[in-house]
Amino acid sequence: MFAWRQLLILCVCMIGFASKGLAETTLIIATGELPPFVSENREESFLTEVLQEVAREMRVTFFFQFMPWKRCELAVDKLEAWGMIPYVPNAERERKYYFSDKLYNRQSKFFSYDPSGTRKQIPYAELSDLKGYRIGGVRGYYYEQAFLDAGLHVEFAATEEQNLQKLKAGRVDLIPAEVVNGFYIIRKRFPGEAGNFFTLSKPLSVSGIYLMTSKQYPDTQKLLTQFNMALKKVKESGVYQRILDKHGVVLTY
Repeated sequence: MFAWRQLLILCVCMIGFASKGLAETTLIIATGELPPFVSENREESFLTEVLQEVAREMRVTFFFQFMPWKRCELAVDKLEAWGMIPYVPNAERERKYYFSDKLYNRQSKFFSYDPSGTRKQIPYAELSDLKGYRIGGVRGYYYEQAFLDAGLHVEFAATEEQNLQKLKAGRVDLIPAEVVNGFYIIRKRFPGEAGNFFTLSKPLSVSGIYLMTSKQYPDTQKLLTQFNMALKKVKESGVYQRILDKHGVVLTY
């Protein structure tokens, strides 16, 4: 009887230690400034709030490291971070990385600026149709290679805000930006001139954004499966929608 009692105590302790170890697992997520999607200012970062709920379901801790976008991929490549958000799949990335289930649908368009508030009509069918324009871009973004392949004249900046400043100053003619993020920055940075910024009617891209992780990270497929299951629970419970509503972000399809 004594032996069985000792065995039972040992099993309970082992379960407790295992649970404690799982709960204390910390995974680093690399990201950059892209409010209201992600930001070091928690009031302007709905995705980090969503991921905190996902982490709670997974019984892990996510630690967000903010850095330039190009540095995010390097951190994941070196296995210094488990994942990075928010990213868009392309053929090159899919060869190197795994992607989570969709975090959010987003739409990117080209923005233009006119100090008189006159909308510029710039129709285009292919990217190469914009060769006569000076394009601003953010280095490390998904469109970088596509713009270069199309032969566009591109001036790269480090952030979306720098890009919009260059557009307003007339240093570039067009910049690509996610629509929600672009107008968010415009309202914050140029509140009196929001009516002078416009988007071209044709979307540059309409796609989901995802968490992206290196295929070389230890147990990453298992972690990603747990992540996707937790994300599904957060969405089905209504928590996801409440977070979007709190941040004033509209769910698109």
